[in-house]
Amino acid sequence: MIYANNSNYNDGNSAHNYDRLNDNYEIPVEKSGCASMALTATSDNNGAVVEGDNQPSTSLNQEVLNQANAYHQAQQYKFSTDLYFYHAKQNWKNHEDFYKTIGSFNEEDCKSLVFAHNVYLGNLSANIEFDKGAFKSTLISIFKSQPYPIPYFHELMRFKINNQLPDSSLNWIKGDLRSALHIAYLVQGFFYNKTMVGGTELISHISNYLKYEIMHFNYTPLTLPYYANYVVENNLPLIWRIETIKSVYFRNRTDREIKWLKGDDSDQIEWAYNYLSSDKRDHLILQDIFIPSSIEDKYNLILASLDVLSNAKYTYEAVTKNIDISDPTVDLESIAEISYRAKIIENMKDAWAKFSTSNKNEDLSEVKIYKKNQDQLDSIIKAKGTTANKVISQIIEDEYKKIFNKG
Repeated sequence: MIYANNSNYNDGNSAHNYDRLNDNYEIPVEKSGCASMALTATSDNNGAVVEGDNQPSTSLNQEVLNQANAYHQAQQYKFSTDLYFYHAKQNWKNHEDFYKTIGSFNEEDCKSLVFAHNVYLGNLSANIEFDKGAFKSTLISIFKSQPYPIPYFHELMRFKINNQLPDSSLNWIKGDLRSALHIAYLVQGFFYNKTMVGGTELISHISNYLKYEIMHFNYTPLTLPYYANYVVENNLPLIWRIETIKSVYFRNRTDREIKWLKGDDSDQIEWAYNYLSSDKRDHLILQDIFIPSSIEDKYNLILASLDVLSNAKYTYEAVTKNIDISDPTVDLESIAEISYRAKIIENMKDAWAKFSTSNKNEDLSEVKIYKKNQDQLDSIIKAKGTTANKVISQIIEDEYKKIFNKG
């Protein structure tokens, strides 16, 4: 996204040269004394100087000098006028080419420059909410409002490079709701007055925030989890914090210990979502900030909520059973070390096992028929001359064949 300009652009050159049209370039005759003296003296054959009548010669010389001066001024006028129109034509051509180039930019290029302009003027880019396709016309309007649009374009480009996160640093977030939820958790104080519904909206919001307001992210306090594994902080300009956060996150996020939770099992995901969000536990992050709109959203929110729990191991039982570990009689080796995250997942897994087992052993003999369906069942029994058990059994067999394609 580089605008090529082969001519030296300066809107002020023409005006400067045009002012020279008012300068007085007349050369006084008095300043040409040597020429006058040479024309007013003659000598005879003997070398004696003879004074002559120099009045006609002086008039002639003055007329020649006046004509020369007039010609010089005319040339200066012509040069300045030609130069003025040359620059005017060249500037018009430059502007025409410039706006053609802007018109060829894609939506993301236009959006990044509009946001750069907004932040450059001291406004937060988060306040700009445009529909897709509106950024190009907005960008053109911005440049047309500038007295020197081409230099301002280059200024915005420099500002963008120094103040916007490159797309290469956002790929791990754009394609992963779980990672985007992690970033949202870190800056949740900034989103206290926002509600994002569904994964698509949250990813878009987090991506825009990081790309266009990376300076805010770099210097605002974060809600950092207490992790076991850390890395040396990245020292590269602009991307130092996001790259460090990325490395720490992937070294510590939940992995093997949650394999038993299946993302495509809607019953299990609904149960886990309710389990973690209960008043007794309250482990779900970003409540009232992120509203999941699908089972996939809930699954990612569950994983992101477990990701921020501490994975640093400690003597869990010493805390829960009030064991004084400073007591020399306490056998510390007998107290197992486990992380807070691992303990929560362990309790969660046990609770799911009990819940799923109880559902499998449900006493179907006590299945009740709704009152509104009882009359319908009686009508079927009378019409077929059979019993309620046979009618219900036949309905179950027919439904099973239909669902599982059993011929």
